[in-house]
Amino acid sequence: MMFATHVACTMEMVDVENMRVDVAVLDEMQMIGDEHRGWAWSRAFLGIQADEIHVCGDPAGVPVIRRLAELTGDEVEERRYERLSTLTPLHESLNGDYARVEKGDCVVAFSRKDIFATRRIIERKTNFRCCVVYGTLPPETRNTQARLFNSADSGYDILVASDAIGMGLNLNIRRIVFSTFEKFNGSEVAPTSYTQVKQIAGRAGRARSLFP
Repeated sequence: MMFATHVACTMEMVDVENMRVDVAVLDEMQMIGDEHRGWAWSRAFLGIQADEIHVCGDPAGVPVIRRLAELTGDEVEERRYERLSTLTPLHESLNGDYARVEKGDCVVAFSRKDIFATRRIIERKTNFRCCVVYGTLPPETRNTQARLFNSADSGYDILVASDAIGMGLNLNIRRIVFSTFEKFNGSEVAPTSYTQVKQIAGRAGRARSLFP
């Protein structure tokens, strides 16, 4: 990695011992409170060797960041940016009726089995064709699926995906439809956290997408 001028990695892979950088950008700061990944986020924020750290994410995480900065003696400059498009919750659900999905929808499921089962139901009940995206999908395949969904004339108008869409994919999603709010966390099926739901829902109606 000596030849690289920029390094991108997950929080778990941040090298806090050997890597020295001018600027570090840490995204999704609300993950600092996550039961399973919070340790990695805290370790990266407190341990990375950088002259300047830019922290991005849900403003709900700001008080924690400020408190940690006080403990380390660092200065904090806060800047807030308005979302460029409106995010509006629906007044009623689809009640599990996937025949009611619309072009540009993304149906979110939390297991590979449910993702493919949902795709089959949608393609059987409608004339839509579905792309799929989930975390363990090979990157090249995942990018191809995202490209097909984003293309206006590909013939693929519905996306069925896991919460992987919340991390690093730019998708022209019109509406997010949750098939469930429960997810297997490694030991049991438990409710999805508020921050995860908010992060995934925020992928709908993004600025400059094909849909308002």
